[in-house]
Amino acid sequence: MKLLLLRLFFLIFIYISTPGYIFAFAQDKDKSSDIIDLDFDIPEVEKKSYSFNAEFTISESIKGFDEKSLFFHQRFPNGRDDDIFFQTDFNLKVEGSYQVSIVKLYARINGDLYYNDNEDWENNRKTEEAYLSLLPGPSITLDAGKKVLKWGKGYAWNPAAFFSRPKDFEDPDATLEGYYVVSGDFIKSMDSPLKTIALTPVILPVSEDINDEWGTKGDIIWGGKIYFFALDTDLDIMFLSGKKVEDRFGIDFSKNISVNLEIHGEAAIILDYAKYITDQQGNLTEKKYNAKNYLLGIRYLTNYDTTYIFEYFRNGQGYTRDEIKDYFSLIDDGYQEYLSSQSMAKLSKSRQYGSQFYNNQTIMKDYFYLKVSQKEPFAILYFTPSILCIYNINDKSSSITPQIIYAPITNLEFELKTTMLFGKEYTEYGEKLNDYKVYAAIKYFF
Repeated sequence: MKLLLLRLFFLIFIYISTPGYIFAFAQDKDKSSDIIDLDFDIPEVEKKSYSFNAEFTISESIKGFDEKSLFFHQRFPNGRDDDIFFQTDFNLKVEGSYQVSIVKLYARINGDLYYNDNEDWENNRKTEEAYLSLLPGPSITLDAGKKVLKWGKGYAWNPAAFFSRPKDFEDPDATLEGYYVVSGDFIKSMDSPLKTIALTPVILPVSEDINDEWGTKGDIIWGGKIYFFALDTDLDIMFLSGKKVEDRFGIDFSKNISVNLEIHGEAAIILDYAKYITDQQGNLTEKKYNAKNYLLGIRYLTNYDTTYIFEYFRNGQGYTRDEIKDYFSLIDDGYQEYLSSQSMAKLSKSRQYGSQFYNNQTIMKDYFYLKVSQKEPFAILYFTPSILCIYNINDKSSSITPQIIYAPITNLEFELKTTMLFGKEYTEYGEKLNDYKVYAAIKYFF
């Protein structure tokens, strides 16, 4: 499969690199008599060499602890003095670009100053993106630096986004932190059923200071994406390979069935994926298999400006119902052992496994995602309410989040959302640390 993709990459690169006039000459040479002289000056719009945008957010988060949940017992075996957690955030996100000739610089920086019940004032800052681009032509781009590669067509999940960090499905539109990569885009447009074809090769180096979560110093991760646009359908084929990572291959598509209806999907396979599973006593075993992930979704806009986004996600790397029950039993046994003998042995082991293996947002195998939003209901301008639901098909637990966004004046936005969790014992959302979450924010854009 890897060799086949490399050959396909090479053939497409040769095709894209071939000047278009070689193919067009035979057709164009007989059309000279039909050429109309339209030789007149059109004034050019002066394009700025720089851009700057910023977003300042003040937010308050309130979380109600579920003192009966297993994750609460795991983290606070001695309990807490209060059952509500408050945090205040001051966040500044700045992005800008500057271009001189064919050289362009882009950066996005995120800084956060926060205060909560557990800590005094703390700050966290990171460079989400910072890269240099070379633009030698309208169909060629070369990038080097820290960059987010937006692969995949899914809204809440992107199983084929091999070079990206996972989205927060409670806020899929939030910006992500990139990885240090060297990448390119080579694009060719055609007047045929195949309208566009493009190549995106990617190299991800690993050292002590950059991309160290991918491997050890000196490792090179590489891969790429081939994009096609034909018959009004977007289609991507992608892959990733490296010496110490599992090879993975993926495909995605997106198609507008009508003006108001779009369907999309992704599929990916990770070869020789290693999953670590604990039993009720804390004994860890490794299971290797080819993990298959896929997603299928729709986006539908009604005549009344109601938008529906619905997705089904199959997480081949996730745990089964029985495997999760064993992990929950380990936490429960560890808590009971701590109450009776003050021994932290099992609780500490469950914490370790949680941080290493069981702490993903989608811990199990099958999920539904539904978001319904209504633009300006009851003729209230700049007001958008929505509701988001995530349903774990395997254990029938769920998360429901009503949300409202109001932007009464230019560059100012108010947001309020409340997340409520539902589930029985030994289920994903039933055993979460929090019983509910409230988030309120004021955002100013400049």
